Amino acid sequence: MASLKSFYKLFWVVEITILSLLRLVLAVASSGWSPDLVASRARQWAGILVKGLDIQIEQIGDIPEYGALVVSNHRSYLDIVVILSHLNAAFLAKKELKSWPIFGLAAKRGNTVFVDRSSAESRSMARQALAERLAQGVSVVVFPEGTTSAGPGILPFKNGIFHLAATKDIPVVPVAVCYENPKTAWIGNDFFLPHFLEIFKTSPLKARLSFGPALRINDGDALKTAAHTSIQRQLVQALAPGRKSMVNRAHGGYK
Repeated sequence: MASLKSFYKLFWVVEITILSLLRLVLAVASSGWSPDLVASRARQWAGILVKGLDIQIEQIGDIPEYGALVVSNHRSYLDIVVILSHLNAAFLAKKELKSWPIFGLAAKRGNTVFVDRSSAESRSMARQALAERLAQGVSVVVFPEGTTSAGPGILPFKNGIFHLAATKDIPVVPVAVCYENPKTAWIGNDFFLPHFLEIFKTSPLKARLSFGPALRINDGDALKTAAHTSIQRQLVQALAPGRKSMVNRAHGGYK
């Protein structure tokens, strides 16, 4: 029964994603394309998934205003849904996501910026695209570790995005995301299908999303260090002995 429940959830996710894409296409045809429209529709999609998958999220701290660079540690593909359910934003993602069936198309329609981290030219173009979205007032979410990690800590951060923020005086909001079930981490050679089916055998899936205060530092290296330290501190607090379990308000920002 648990496996059947997981399969049902996967098919439901695909169905909701396709319907959301169709609604976005119709909305753009009716009202015209705008970054706000795309970001708002993406947030609605994530909110529906959070509720339907029974992902219960404990939110700590203040959700950033528009036009912020949000940097987060990276545990799983679910991080995108968890974070996006709380704010209108575009994402920086690896180019491999483009080839994912359904979800790759959704990412492209969702104003995602893709990057080939092995290419200096691609990294430069991605930073330019991110700067354009921020200039339009759209928040952008970046995972500066460059890959997922199991934790409990975080990997070193890449440099580029922090130097962009420091040069252009863009506020950087550090965000820590963690899950009560450590198996939620999607790392190494894990395949999507068996991982998804395993973690959604039982409900709910509990997550903690902690927003730190915005950072404005005109030195890229110092900004990177401050963001890394903030996220690490928030993760330590989440795992502190004696801390209450992740009792959640179970909302995904879909209003």
